[in-house]
Amino acid sequence: MTRPAPGLRVLLRIRITPGREAEFEELWRGHAETVRRFPDNHGQQLLRLRGETGDYTVLTDWTDEPSFRAFEQSAEQQAYLQLLWPMRAGGEMHLLDPLHDSSPAVTAGP
Repeated sequence: MTRPAPGLRVLLRIRITPGREAEFEELWRGHAETVRRFPDNHGQQLLRLRGETGDYTVLTDWTDEPSFRAFEQSAEQQAYLQLLWPMRAGGEMHLLDPLHDSSPAVTAGP
């Protein structure tokens, strides 16, 4: 089964309260498995700014903005946010339109 190409990339920057970084990373990994089950999600990455301990970036790809907004309102995302907010010290979100991707094509195995 081939998924449609992502039409939206979401860039989320998160600053975590000092001392709660490991807790955040564990929470994110667990929630990432949930996000993967949403059919319009095309993948996600958790990145940390090199040399920094509490600054993270999350990149996630979606079919389109309505599918992302539906995910944001889902019970699963709302439960995750309830756990995230107490350890979050700040952040920002940006919606990006993918224009060009020069990554190598990935083909499905047999």
